[in-house]
Amino acid sequence: MGYKPIEEIQQETRQWDFIKGLPDQVGKFTKKLVDTIDGQVLTICRYEAPELRAKLDIIYTSETFDYIVVHTMGMNSYRDIRFIYKDKDVFAKNVQAYLPGILHSMEDPTSVNLGEQVAEHGILTWDYGNHLPKKIGPFELYIKPANAIEHINGSIIMIDYSNFDRMDQLIIMYNRLRDQFFGEVKINSVFHASMDFDSKNLKELEGKLKEHLEETLKKVDQADHTI
Repeated sequence: MGYKPIEEIQQETRQWDFIKGLPDQVGKFTKKLVDTIDGQVLTICRYEAPELRAKLDIIYTSETFDYIVVHTMGMNSYRDIRFIYKDKDVFAKNVQAYLPGILHSMEDPTSVNLGEQVAEHGILTWDYGNHLPKKIGPFELYIKPANAIEHINGSIIMIDYSNFDRMDQLIIMYNRLRDQFFGEVKINSVFHASMDFDSKNLKELEGKLKEHLEETLKKVDQADHTI
């Protein structure tokens, strides 16, 4: 089966009634027609809330010939596997039905049920995590446990310290499949592994944060950003 060139898809989406019919405003999110191709990705439309550092992109990719919804909260971005379709009519029907709920969950993460494992660990109500400093050097606390967000591969992001100017970041996640807490670092948007925060429970994680949090952020800030 042959697929249309991405440029032809772009021409079609410019006349797409689905996009034209989407609301201009949903909560704090404003619709923006993007209509740009970057490599194999056509970004058709975007809902953005700059004050939340959040956006939701409706894209088409010629990598897999799919229409996809992409979530971005701060520096955290992922393709929503619930909305990946080759059939644009099916895609449009499902996105139209669920769009208000998706945007509401991004605006108010506390409205999302993150499941029994998260509740059993007491992640959302974790006192230590919810009272971490709002600023450490150039890093701001973008996500704390009370506002944890869904991510990929069974993980949630429960702590996020970001320097948005330099695209540096430390995130602490909990993975339901492994039942484990762990950390990841980005330096100038490039991922670097870290095992300093690997923990099986919140008590252990608290000790790791007390020992490594400020030290890790300092190392990230001082790292070579030209690589």
